[in-house]
Amino acid sequence: MGKPYDYLKESLDSQSPAMPVRILTGSFVIIFVFIWPPLGLVGLLALLWVVYLTNYPEGTDLSKVNPDDIFAPMDGLITSIDATSTHKRIRISQQIFTNKLILMPCDGRIDINMFVDGLFMPPKIPNASSLNAKREIIINQDAKQISPNSNSDISLILWGSPFARYLASPVLEGRKLVTGTPIAILLLHGEIDILLPLYYKLKVKSGDFCIARKTVLAGSN
Repeated sequence: MGKPYDYLKESLDSQSPAMPVRILTGSFVIIFVFIWPPLGLVGLLALLWVVYLTNYPEGTDLSKVNPDDIFAPMDGLITSIDATSTHKRIRISQQIFTNKLILMPCDGRIDINMFVDGLFMPPKIPNASSLNAKREIIINQDAKQISPNSNSDISLILWGSPFARYLASPVLEGRKLVTGTPIAILLLHGEIDILLPLYYKLKVKSGDFCIARKTVLAGSN
């Protein structure tokens, strides 16, 4: 099937993070056309921009890579890397021109998918990540593990800034998904923290630019 069919199918999928944004933008375009055709043209340009920013990205052939690798879940710039006594953290910052979809960084089950209300302070403020609104998604890599927060869990923390206030994820808890599946969307200029178990060896450094489903962030060997 052609791209228009694929776009329509993805846009109407209730589990697609891009679905609400695309439908809402398309509805505004129709309204603008009836109000004033030139305004409809502006709306059409906005729709094309939304399609560009939420287009499902082409990625690596995952059948040829190490299944233990953790891929970048989002396009963006790595702004910091650090470690605590419990995990390693990689922070990726969205750029204006990058895709806004958040993808599964590995195969696994969504154990927790919750939104935590908060402020929308600039990321430059030291404690912004703890005070700002955020969405936490915990991925359990061990299908046999029933309880969350196991040693192999991968956590994605999407947190908003003054401009990134849409931290949406329609994916239900309990779903088993493969690497590269869209699970959330972060608009407009947000940050994401990837929390990894300590045994993972990082394959990126601060200042690197990541491409979702292509850049390998870390591996177990």
